[in-house]
Amino acid sequence: MNSENSQSSLRILITGGSSGIGEAVALEMAKDKHSFYLTGRNEQSLKKICENLTLMGCKAHYGVGDVSDEQTVGNMLEDIKSNLGGVDVVFANAGVGYFGNLEDLTIEQYDEQFNTNVRGVFLWLNRTLPLLKSQNKGQIIVTSSNLGLKTGARCSLYAATKHAVQAMVWCLRDELKSTGVKAATINPGSVDTPWFDGKDVDRTKMLAVEDVAKAVRFIIDQDETSNIDHILLVPGKQ
Repeated sequence: MNSENSQSSLRILITGGSSGIGEAVALEMAKDKHSFYLTGRNEQSLKKICENLTLMGCKAHYGVGDVSDEQTVGNMLEDIKSNLGGVDVVFANAGVGYFGNLEDLTIEQYDEQFNTNVRGVFLWLNRTLPLLKSQNKGQIIVTSSNLGLKTGARCSLYAATKHAVQAMVWCLRDELKSTGVKAATINPGSVDTPWFDGKDVDRTKMLAVEDVAKAVRFIIDQDETSNIDHILLVPGKQ
């Protein structure tokens, strides 16, 4: 986004917008009175967040469903066109993760992670890119991970999905060189979100959702002279 666009109202789509990073990004960008369409599976949470966004002076709508379901994505996109008239920022944020030794992971965990983390990103980018290209401007941001840039024990499937997403976005950046549309990833380490509820981990050493939200804002508000590739965020406490 150039500096002029960053001051005007943007139409922002956020998948995985019912909690965590998605909610934090919506609340951060709402300070500038943008318009929003949030997706997720928890209708009660989505409704509450949209009510908060409305109280902040924003236009806000939501859709409930699975990001990996082609028909659902198609229906939501029509809803976005109807309510917002289009989209300027696509924040493909929905994701799931299961961790453990490879032989202990299940085929169900494989399917859920690849369907949500990879297929879901592909479907949303596949459907929104024609809109962005037609207006020759826009910003795509995909939530990857520090594990999209490296590997580690007990994260084989999750890291594999994030490496797939990283490759998808890097290939897309080459495809977009002759357009005004930009694509980037945000690559955080562990973030203190409901993802870790009930898990025996030290959340005091994690990133805050606000840290990620500010980095996402930095990408959205960049000038025309800049095209951010990715932002790697690691916790300040090691």
